[in-house]
Amino acid sequence: MKQFKDILIGVGIGSFLSLLSVTLNHATLSISQFGLLMTMSAIMGLLSIVFRYDQITFLTQFISHFILEMLTYGFFIWLTFGDLKIVLSNVPTFIIIYIIIFIYIRQQARANARRINEQLKKKKSQS
Repeated sequence: MKQFKDILIGVGIGSFLSLLSVTLNHATLSISQFGLLMTMSAIMGLLSIVFRYDQITFLTQFISHFILEMLTYGFFIWLTFGDLKIVLSNVPTFIIIYIIIFIYIRQQARANARRINEQLKKKKSQS
C-alpha cells in the first residue's frame, strides 16, 4: 500500500512539473510522450523506497536515491524526446527541482516527527 502512495506522489509531482514545463515552453506532447513521462514519474516516486532501508546510512540512501532518480530521468527523457542534448541540457533543471522537492519532503518529515513527539509528551505527562 505504501508503494502505491509513493507512485501516486511521483505521478502528482511529475504531472505538475510536466505541465509547467510544457506551458513555459509552449510545447505539445503526444500521447506516447505523455505516457512515458507519467511512467517515469511513477517509477521515480517508487524509488523513494531507498529511504526505508535502515541498514544503510542516510548519506548512502540520499546518494543512491539521487543517482537512481537521475538515471531514470535521463533514460525516460531520452526515450521521450530521442535526443541526448535535451537530456544533458535538462540536468541542471533536474538538480534544482530535486533539491527543492527533497528539502520540502525533509521539512514535512521533521514537522511530523515534532508533532508525534509532542503528542507522546502530552500522553506521558497525563499518565
